[in-house]
Amino acid sequence: EETFSFKYSPGKLRGNQYKSMMTKEELEEEQRVQREQLAAIFRLMKEKSDTFGEMSEGDMKEQLRLYDI
Repeated sequence: EETFSFKYSPGKLRGNQYKSMMTKEELEEEQRVQREQLAAIFRLMKEKSDTFGEMSEGDMKEQLRLYDI
C-alpha cells in the first residue's frame, strides 16, 4: 500500500477542516475565487433562463447556503 505525503486528501475532509488548515491569505484567496465562480454561474443561469428556468433571490440564497456562504 502506497503512502501519500499530501497534507490532506481531497474528498475526505469537510469544508471546515480545510479552512482550519489554510493560512489567512489562502482562505481569503479561496473565498475570492469561490465568489467569482458563483457569480459567473449565476450570470450564466440568468442569461440562459430558457435552459435553467427563472431563479428568484430566495432560490439563489438557498443555493448559496449549500456552499457555506
